[in-house]
Amino acid sequence: MTQSGGLDGGNRKVLVTIESDGDNGYVKQQAEGEMFPKGRQYYLRYAEPEDAKMGRTITTIRVEPGQLRVVRHGDVKTEQTFDPGRKHIGYLNVPQGRLELETQTESVEVSGDWTAEKVALTVRWNYRLTVGGQPAGRFRNILKAECPY
Repeated sequence: MTQSGGLDGGNRKVLVTIESDGDNGYVKQQAEGEMFPKGRQYYLRYAEPEDAKMGRTITTIRVEPGQLRVVRHGDVKTEQTFDPGRKHIGYLNVPQGRLELETQTESVEVSGDWTAEKVALTVRWNYRLTVGGQPAGRFRNILKAECPY
């Protein structure tokens, strides 16, 4: 990820597109959000779209070279970390209680630009998911955040 030197580091409005292709099918969603840099990390925040069926939920994603962390707050509460070659234990809160989410990340690729003229981020990650001790499938995701203005 490249960043130009003269930026104020403030939030930029972005259009977020997420594609997920997994053992349970393909899903594509879009939402408006905001992105801001902090050191070597980039933060992306957006409200989950209606078609995601997550009610009023805000997703925050921390992106850094080779690693991704996804946290959701609101009607749906989850936490997942994606770090290639490592297993991470996260969670999903449901009305019946808390489910353990185990991710075995195969790859995380981050690319993009943050300059006065352009804000664009692309993250690709592949992982295997286990929910409550049961295999839930393999997933391949692409997240794109671009300043539409």
